[in-house]
Amino acid sequence: MAKILGIGNCVLDIVLDTEHYPQEDAEIRASARTFKVGGNVANSLYVLSQLGHEASLVTSIGGDNEARQLKQGLQARQIDATHTQRFLQGATPTSYILRNRETGSRTITHYRDLPEVSFDFFAKVEIENWDWLHFEGRNMPHLPGMLNIARTFLTHQPISLEVEKPRDGIEAVFEQANLVIFSHHYAQAKGYEDGAALLTALAPSLAQQHLVCTWGSQGAWYKAAGETQVVHQPANPIDQVVDTLAAGDTFNAGLIDAMIGQASLAEAVKKASDLAAHKCQKAGLDDLLAPIESPKPLANRHAISQAKVTIVPAPKLAHSVILIADGDGIKAYENNCPHQDVPLNEAYKVDVNPFEKTMKCSVHDAFFKIENGECVDGPCLNESLKPVAIREEENGDIYLV
Repeated sequence: MAKILGIGNCVLDIVLDTEHYPQEDAEIRASARTFKVGGNVANSLYVLSQLGHEASLVTSIGGDNEARQLKQGLQARQIDATHTQRFLQGATPTSYILRNRETGSRTITHYRDLPEVSFDFFAKVEIENWDWLHFEGRNMPHLPGMLNIARTFLTHQPISLEVEKPRDGIEAVFEQANLVIFSHHYAQAKGYEDGAALLTALAPSLAQQHLVCTWGSQGAWYKAAGETQVVHQPANPIDQVVDTLAAGDTFNAGLIDAMIGQASLAEAVKKASDLAAHKCQKAGLDDLLAPIESPKPLANRHAISQAKVTIVPAPKLAHSVILIADGDGIKAYENNCPHQDVPLNEAYKVDVNPFEKTMKCSVHDAFFKIENGECVDGPCLNESLKPVAIREEENGDIYLV
């Protein structure tokens, strides 16, 4: 077990689960609402705590009700919040997150009206008492001074720096860290087409740093300190994406955990990729290390009717799935009208005409044949719904292929 100090943002996440991502100016109903501790460093520390480490956070909070919720949440996650700078003026940072149950994707709107941790506050923390320091690459008025203190007073403890977004002057502090972790957002903003291009460009000036660039489903690239070769680590294939929220934070935690255990950078990146893929198949970060549950059936054959459609979420696909009986078989289509790329039930339920054997989109009255998904009337005439491959077990359970 190691003592890890994280320095960065702490946010109250308000997560709304939706059946699909809404159209602009639409009104939909959320299926669930949860309040959770969020923020990159706070999420990574929660994962590290579950991996057996002692986690502490340096952050700032306000004096409002959200601050109270954050402190309670940090305590529940076994993250020490002793070194929290409190500001009476300003609102505790809040993120409003739409989590799309169809795809597992998340869309975040962030609100912040609060100063970040000051250099003077950080300077009073006895950082030599920790085994590893992990900084979030933000708070540029104070981050250079914090990193300079860390480099000056630490003797053997590694320093990692997460670089998620471009910020004025951040390139000047890269050499202060032992491990620099870049996101694809940063790389793309700087004009690089992949992680290999970014790390190759940075390698000459950062020869003594471990460099890693994550790229979601494309995997990660890395360059070990003292070496020039950039290596690609493919992402683990995932049968069913459930929730991508905090997958990058989980990767960072897995990387730090492996390197604390004296793994090589190649081994650490592989372990971090495995852990991030594991996380994407689970909702949230609670009980992260528990085994992944077996795939759940979309529905059972006996619940599917010829008189109405059954719409079920399918996190592996871009849209939910429409199921309807057709003779002795079951037809399955992605719930996405080709007219304007909206769910067929966006405005109302999908009407079925059992005599004409058609289904009607609720938005602009396009009619689709049940037997093959072809549009036979309406604004997308002759276009078709996208079929979905399914298989049926002996007990009637229906699964994606």
